[in-house]
Amino acid sequence: MPQDVEIYALVLKGTVDVQGLIALKNDTDANAVYIHWACTAPHNNIWEHNKQKYIGVGGHLLAIAVQKSIEWEHAGVLHADAMDEKLLKHYIEKFNAWSMPISNRPFHFVVEEESAHKLREVYTYDWSEEEL
Repeated sequence: MPQDVEIYALVLKGTVDVQGLIALKNDTDANAVYIHWACTAPHNNIWEHNKQKYIGVGGHLLAIAVQKSIEWEHAGVLHADAMDEKLLKHYIEKFNAWSMPISNRPFHFVVEEESAHKLREVYTYDWSEEEL
């Protein structure tokens, strides 16, 4: 993994129980945050295990990306690659992302400023600088 990628964990308050991880890059060329990768804990991964202990983990991970985008002066804008067409459609429907295929990356998407701020209103969390 590139050295310029930062990894953040989503944990339940008062615990060290990781519910999801997200790796972010400050993509100054695109004036956005690039989600290098994101994953939920297996017990929260409906896409692979057909069940979720906690609903909304993915949205909370995207909210972390939006927050870092704001901190890095990209106004909340982010972009990433969904793992497949079904997940891309989910991002489009749930988070108002828009598809932006790039050469060999057919499931590339962007979340623009207005949609990013709405996402942050729905998926709130307490920020901690604590390291796991």
